[in-house]
Amino acid sequence: MKIPDDIRRDIPLTGEVIYFDNTATSLTPRPVIEAMDEYYLKYRANVHRGVHRLSQMATQKYEESRKIVADFIGAKFEEIVFTKNTSESLNLAALGLEGVFRKGDRIVTTPYEHHSDLLPWQRLAEKLGLKLEFIKGDDEGNLDLADAEKKIKGAKLVAIQHVSNALGVIHEVEELGKMAKEEGAIFVVDAAQSVGHMEVDVNRLHADFLAFSGHKGPLGPTGIGVLYIREEFFDVFEPPFIGGGTIEDVELCCYTLTEPPERFEAGTPNIGGAIGLAAGIEYIQKIGLERIEKQEHRLVKRTTGGLTELEVPWYGPRNLKKHAGVVSFNVPPLHPHDVAAVLDDHNIMVRSGHHCALPVMKKLGINGTVRASFHVYNSLDEVETFLGVMEELVKSLR
Repeated sequence: MKIPDDIRRDIPLTGEVIYFDNTATSLTPRPVIEAMDEYYLKYRANVHRGVHRLSQMATQKYEESRKIVADFIGAKFEEIVFTKNTSESLNLAALGLEGVFRKGDRIVTTPYEHHSDLLPWQRLAEKLGLKLEFIKGDDEGNLDLADAEKKIKGAKLVAIQHVSNALGVIHEVEELGKMAKEEGAIFVVDAAQSVGHMEVDVNRLHADFLAFSGHKGPLGPTGIGVLYIREEFFDVFEPPFIGGGTIEDVELCCYTLTEPPERFEAGTPNIGGAIGLAAGIEYIQKIGLERIEKQEHRLVKRTTGGLTELEVPWYGPRNLKKHAGVVSFNVPPLHPHDVAAVLDDHNIMVRSGHHCALPVMKKLGINGTVRASFHVYNSLDEVETFLGVMEELVKSLR
């Protein structure tokens, strides 16, 4: 598959706008939409327990989708739990692990986390009397690994994002996971910005829990997410929600949970979303993750180089080997929203604001950034158009 021309033909919107808002949500290829349409038009039914053939077909496709997701991240079939999104997955992880903590236990994370990988742990710490500690890092988002080793020693849980949605920095998750395992700590990975953009293997990362959304890197629909739960935690992880589909037997006095993964998926799931997510993953696999990484690296290199030439301040690691396809910048004295509005007038879609990472913005002493984020269907020609508009904007301010 040629990059990005053949892919762009599968996504009509790429011919109408320059879409640089992939960190928030990616565009959807036709094969994903077609897979979902097939479910809704040809075998629309609920999954599990149904005897009729439509339910049997829906169940088969739903569970095939789980297998595709599991294989994609190196997990076992039963370790994959479907959720709404990364935020729900991380909240479920925190709620389900309440029982493993004792007052005074320590949770270690970083000051660069998305709110979804910060607030659940803050709430848990306040509720249970835990200590929340942060690994030191610099203004580019680079972590102090010596400090990480010191903080992780004796910790009960370590929660780390793989890629920062605000700065684009790729954290040393594999190394941090190894530190956590050596200390017997539970290791939680927020992979919202890495799955679908680069190789993610739960075993290589030493992840006990890992969360991501379908609508970002994997090119799937909104409303579907994944929580990976390592098998050894099945009996200590208490399902936050129980009811339809989660039980083996019920008496008026008590109940018995069914086996994973069903025990973690109460009620009717997003069947069409799971099927769409699997179709997105198959589309990604056809392209190849290595090719996707290379394409995004080219775009980041040209974008950061162009902004530097224009003397536009940008944020994140200067070592571009550690910089994923997310470039945040500002154009003083304009507010980030004003810059985004100018770009929108030129059919260039970017995100502006604090990006659900307020501690990062406060650390940098700014009220937000403009963020251009890429996927494989973005092209160097689009970056050149973006830089041309930026050049005119900068000239108008001088």
